[in-house]
Amino acid sequence: MRRFSVFCSRLVASLVAGGLLTSVLATNARAAGMPQMDFKNPLVMGQFFWVLIIFFCLFLVVKFFSVPQVEKVISYRRSKINHDLTSARQAKSQADKAVAALNKTRHDAALEAQKHVDSILQETKADSAKKMQELQVKLDQEMKDTEKRITEARNKALTQVDQMAKEVAYLLVKKMLNEDIDSKVVDQKISQLVLSSSH
Repeated sequence: MRRFSVFCSRLVASLVAGGLLTSVLATNARAAGMPQMDFKNPLVMGQFFWVLIIFFCLFLVVKFFSVPQVEKVISYRRSKINHDLTSARQAKSQADKAVAALNKTRHDAALEAQKHVDSILQETKADSAKKMQELQVKLDQEMKDTEKRITEARNKALTQVDQMAKEVAYLLVKKMLNEDIDSKVVDQKISQLVLSSSH
């Protein structure tokens, strides 16, 4: 706006100087056939005077009315733009803080989830190991019980076989000899045969 004011001032000054210059050149202009430059004519001088007055009034109107209004608008626009830029910077700063907080929250949540998963895995491993140990103890006990039952069944079967063998041997001897013999003698002989065969 100052440039515009300077321009208007220079324009008025140039018009005034031009008026002085035209008075000097009036004689040559009139001689060259330009009656509108004949400043000795009162009509031309009146027109030139009123042109200067109008330009001066226009300059005053522009300088003291139009220019301040334009400067006011420009100042308002500048302040609004600065306010918008400040708001944008603040919004960007808040957005950056929110993004940083979100990233930190995500990181913390990931760490917490990993801790939780590790804890569950450790508990699961410990529980599995405990159950495996209990199962192993149970299996060992069942194996011992099974071996014991097998041993008892084998001993019982051997006892029954031994008794049956003695009875069969007693019957065979009795049938071959056609006479009654003492069962104790047969049992003693069979026991001796079993002992000798085991050695």
